[in-house]
Amino acid sequence: MRLTWIALLMMLPALALAQGELRDPTRPPTQAEIEAWFGNGPASGQRSPFRLQSILLAPDRRIAVIDGQRLRLGESVDNAEVKAIEPGRVVLERNGERIELTIESHLTNNNDGSRY
Repeated sequence: MRLTWIALLMMLPALALAQGELRDPTRPPTQAEIEAWFGNGPASGQRSPFRLQSILLAPDRRIAVIDGQRLRLGESVDNAEVKAIEPGRVVLERNGERIELTIESHLTNNNDGSRY
């Protein structure tokens, strides 16, 4: 009886592999997964030209992730140059037009007006 249980336990990993491909949880998301996570854009059905996904601020560098691309000051995405990377916002410039991107926060304001 004990040998039967051991055999069954040894077959479980093989059954999991037979069910489908195992995904590496540390791999970067695909573009389709990013779009599914963030939705198709605003409720109006129109997508803004750029999507600010993340900002990294450190003493020695500032990086913004826009449409899945890591960008530093002076670099470009779709002919728009990164002009400023600040807490919560990034400023782009394309053809003389200033484009300000912000990260939406899910934090709610407290009664005293503070954000935390």
